[in-house]
Amino acid sequence: MRTLAMLLAIALVASLVAGCTPEGQGTAAGAAMGAVLGAVVGNQTDNSREGAAVGALVGSIVGYHIGKAQGDAQRAMEGHQLSVICPYCRYQMGLPHEAQPGDIIECPHCHNDFVLRAQ
Repeated sequence: MRTLAMLLAIALVASLVAGCTPEGQGTAAGAAMGAVLGAVVGNQTDNSREGAAVGALVGSIVGYHIGKAQGDAQRAMEGHQLSVICPYCRYQMGLPHEAQPGDIIECPHCHNDFVLRAQ
């Protein structure tokens, strides 16, 4: 139980320090959730510390990638009035002001091309 409280305190400090970017927030949140889940699972096998460490590592990797996707979407929307969703991967991206219906757009996420249509 003391180990779990210590891990939560470390995760809280990490989330405050890394909270500036979506990637940092995702990493800290994933590490915290992974550590807790790992400690619970590890406790069942009498290895709560190892479980917490593995959970924190896996959680931070997954959290980073989730935060990166959110950050990419936020950055893509900055400075753009309109957005479009890729018909292939469902990635939402911003459009430049000069984009017109009929233009061919390349998705920055999956790199497929599609025709911009007015709706």
